[in-house]
Amino acid sequence: MLEKMLFPTDLSESNLKILSYIHDLKNAGVEEVGILFVINLTKLSDVSGGIDIENYIEEESKKAEEGVKPIAEAIKGRGIKVEVIRPFPAGDPVAEILQCSKDYDFIAMNSRGASVFKKILLGSVSEGVLKASKKPVYVFKFDNEDDRPAGALFSKILVPYDFSKHADKALEYAEYVAKRVESEIHLLHVVEPECEDGDLERVAEGLRQKGLKVFAHTQPGVPHKVILRRQEELGATTIFMGSRGVSVVRSLLLGSTSDSIIRRSPVPVFVCKAPEEE
Repeated sequence: MLEKMLFPTDLSESNLKILSYIHDLKNAGVEEVGILFVINLTKLSDVSGGIDIENYIEEESKKAEEGVKPIAEAIKGRGIKVEVIRPFPAGDPVAEILQCSKDYDFIAMNSRGASVFKKILLGSVSEGVLKASKKPVYVFKFDNEDDRPAGALFSKILVPYDFSKHADKALEYAEYVAKRVESEIHLLHVVEPECEDGDLERVAEGLRQKGLKVFAHTQPGVPHKVILRRQEELGATTIFMGSRGVSVVRSLLLGSTSDSIIRRSPVPVFVCKAPEEE
């Protein structure tokens, strides 16, 4: 279910920090990592004067080869199979990542890269991939030296749950991981006016009967505010959620709640889409 991970890299420091979680990811089922470096040709549109595209691609490929070698060795050192995707594709990073992701179970990427967008909460590449990807995207954000939460990545998984098919899919992934690493699942339902509510305790009990440690939380309020507050209060180490819910904004590429969580969460956020969106 999460055996093959695509790791797009721009070789930036924040991107490579994702590798600090490689042991946790292996425990969660990752057996193979595809390392993808895209030679970004979109930024050349702002370059004045002529440029030798072929020479540029050749030079960038040499730099990439040097950069990905230690990454591959580090991952192999953890007992994980590695594939460096060659030749390094050249073009629009978003399009190339989406194309390569077809052969993988999920994409792991940081929310910012080494670009002019690094001061924006979400970089253009990560935002583009999140909106268009048919595969789950695991988003990591590193703004400070100590951004990694205490404990293992999956020790406490928070799953915002609104009884939609999208939330069911996120819970399916959380269940898969929790079974492998014996982690806690915290189901959180935010009660909103004029929305139908289901039986959260019934959902939690169904998981408990499978041998999982599950806690159910129900609370009124504005969804993204409640989710972020409960993440902090519970000490949740990661969030698993659907890209859309049953709110009036579900026609958007990313729902307002999921978008707000991805942008503001201090812990990694795993985002998936329901089957009908694939």
